[in-house]
Amino acid sequence: MTEIVHVHEVRLVGDADWIAVAEICRLCRLDLTAVIELADLGLVSLRGGSSEEWQLPAAALPRLALAGRLIRDLGVNVSGAVLAVELLEAQRELESLVRRLERLTGQ
Repeated sequence: MTEIVHVHEVRLVGDADWIAVAEICRLCRLDLTAVIELADLGLVSLRGGSSEEWQLPAAALPRLALAGRLIRDLGVNVSGAVLAVELLEAQRELESLVRRLERLTGQ
């Protein structure tokens, strides 16, 4: 009997790390064109010379994953995905601020 063993490589990535754009596309299930458009609209910043060398900060991964889900699952266009991600982040920041103020005022 033959046993099949799958080996997966795991590497922890910190916020200061940079990830190749091809890996970002795979992780977020986005095509390169969408990632470029998201960068052009200011959602993330790219670094590198040619498209094969482009990298994105690991800290941008949650933003890109959310944008990818909005585009893929809800059919939102790229501009709408950027707006939605920015609004959701602003909402989280405001909710966090309200919780902090409530703790300070004892409410």
